[in-house]
Parts: sequence; structure tokens; C-alpha cells
Amino acid sequence: MSISAFVDKSIVPNNDMVVVALEDATSIWEELQDYVKKEFPNITGEWKHYGKASGWTYKLISKKRNLLFFIPQNGCFRIRIVLGEKAVNCVASANLSDNIKTAIQTATVYAEGRSIDIDINSDEQLKDVKTLLKIKFEN
Repeated sequence: MSISAFVDKSIVPNNDMVVVALEDATSIWEELQDYVKKEFPNITGEWKHYGKASGWTYKLISKKRNLLFFIPQNGCFRIRIVLGEKAVNCVASANLSDNIKTAIQTATVYAEGRSIDIDINSDEQLKDVKTLLKIKFEN
């Protein structure tokens, strides 16, 4: 089963499809995208199909650097963010929830950094993602 609500490679998701899939979570999806585009200049977005197991993901890019991945699901969405080691070193002193700090510290280390997924369903998680984005951009 795909982690995305959109699996058919031949159908690129559009805004109407996202609204139907996300239901009440649409406003949080839009708020986070608006925040990113306002706070971080030169952001572009594109839909990418990563295969049957992943389905379609909407990724935000800044100067060829992957910033954030939005994974639409039914009734909610997931964010995937990759943090380099400089950013990871700033996490301990950041104003983040303890479970996010733990997830980052225990994440597997890859060449590009540590990847974590955050299911977004509250203002606290939205706040954490905004904080992580600032840390990522500053480092």
C-alpha cells in the first residue's frame, strides 16, 4: 500500500484532488505552504512520483535543494524533512517538542543527513515544522 493518497503515476495530482483527499487538513497544508513561500524566497514546488510504494509527493525546492516533502494521505498529510548535521546539532537547544527532538537524534544518518517524517494533525506539529525549516535554512 502506498503512503500517498495518490498512486496512479499517469495522473498528476491537482489542487482539487488534494482538497478532496485531505478534507479538514487542507487548511493546515495550505498554511504551511504559504508560510514556506513567504519566509523562504525562491521556493518552487513540484509533484514527483517516487514509485508504487510511495506514490505522489509534493516537494518544495530552493536552489536545487530539497526543502520539504508533503505526502498527502486520506484526511491528513505527512511531512518529510532531511536535516544536515549542522542543523541536527542545533536541535537540542531549539524550541521543539521532545518527541521531535528524539526522532531527529535517533534517526538513521545518511550522506544527505537525517530524515524524519512528521504526521501533521495539530498546531504544535505545525509549529515544530516551521522551527525545523528555520534551522535547516540557517544551517
